[in-house]
Amino acid sequence: MENPILEKEKRYAGPIMGFMYAGLIAISTIRGYFQLVDIPWYVTQFAYGAVIFLGILWIFITGDSHRLNTSLNVMLVQMLPQIIIVVWSVLLWVNNQETLESILRGSSLVLYQILLLAMLIFAGAMFGKKAIEYTALGFILANTLILLDVMRRYGPANTVTGLIQFLMSAGSNDNTISRKLEVQDLTFGIGILLVYYIVEGKDEHWRKFYILALGFYFLTGLKRILFPALAVGVLYYLFMKRRTKRIQFNMTVTIGISLIAIGLAFVVLIRTDMWFKITDSLGINLMGRKRLYNHVKPYYTISPIYMGLGFGRVSKILEVVETTGNRRLHCDVLRLYIELGMPVSLLWGLVTYVITYIYFHKKFSARSARMYFAITLLMFVTFMTDNTIEKYCPQIAWHVLPLALALKDKEEFADSLLMKKKNPDSERRLQWVTK
Repeated sequence: MENPILEKEKRYAGPIMGFMYAGLIAISTIRGYFQLVDIPWYVTQFAYGAVIFLGILWIFITGDSHRLNTSLNVMLVQMLPQIIIVVWSVLLWVNNQETLESILRGSSLVLYQILLLAMLIFAGAMFGKKAIEYTALGFILANTLILLDVMRRYGPANTVTGLIQFLMSAGSNDNTISRKLEVQDLTFGIGILLVYYIVEGKDEHWRKFYILALGFYFLTGLKRILFPALAVGVLYYLFMKRRTKRIQFNMTVTIGISLIAIGLAFVVLIRTDMWFKITDSLGINLMGRKRLYNHVKPYYTISPIYMGLGFGRVSKILEVVETTGNRRLHCDVLRLYIELGMPVSLLWGLVTYVITYIYFHKKFSARSARMYFAITLLMFVTFMTDNTIEKYCPQIAWHVLPLALALKDKEEFADSLLMKKKNPDSERRLQWVTK
């Protein structure tokens, strides 16, 4: 039997821990944008470690670990793409006898991602489905702190005027204020969470608040690629929601395989310069990407036996042309191909776009699987033009949403068992179901 005193303490402690988690997420995000104090480089990793510590403390004090196994299993599946990157990159580094600098650059990026996913295991264990809400609060708090800091530096009137001019011009009137508020990392994460609050979350008490707050900061960030990406994710979810589970499954697996083919075709178009001819004929401004794509062209080939250069190598290659220090290719599809090679990049796509969806669909529910694929579609669109694969906020949102919904599925199934099975061993069944 559950201790009623302990349950009461958990009801009060849960929100406190949730706000602490949201605060840590905010602190880990504002470095480089918040100028009031100098935030050291290690704060992000410290914040993730602090969440892990809080999770262990929560489980130790309350003895409530029924969500931990589910969180761990889900996150191990979601870690598979990172594991593929790590294992293959290590083999490439050893075979190519890479320098220590290249190895450290590539391994640090992946280790940070793994630390992030480990943090989410304990966030899921502590908060269950409310991990979405506390993550959204963290993003909103971070953006609010940055907005207040901009107001402090430039004045409230100038900030509001600059922001209105920027939004009224649909982003064409770029100014100092708008550039300071263009926090790409946060904006991508907010876009993912918006998908959930638009199409789902109807039972959330604060749904309208989150839609308005996230929507406001989505607009101030104004990443243009996110508008079609958000639309694709939302339309997919709403369309599939009206289909049977069988039709959802068959159509989504087909779409997932198609994404792998589209990604490879996109790399071929770039390598053969066909992409530049298409964009030039349509009058599309690639914002300097053509120079970057051409610079990396000698380092890869379109071949099934092209095996890649190892994760993080593209940043080293771009040091020559990116004198500003922002050594990013702004195309994760091309970057993964160059760094992992054709066979392994296709395997990465298969795990990300197909196998993980199948896992959520078979193990949990069509809802969890549908949400995973909706936000994965959004991410795929950004993979074509940006470097979201290593940005913290979109990675947090991308992984916490399906995790929290999977935990919600477990809890709903357990509750239904308790309602249907009025017998002495129903509590034992509950413990078994939530493992």
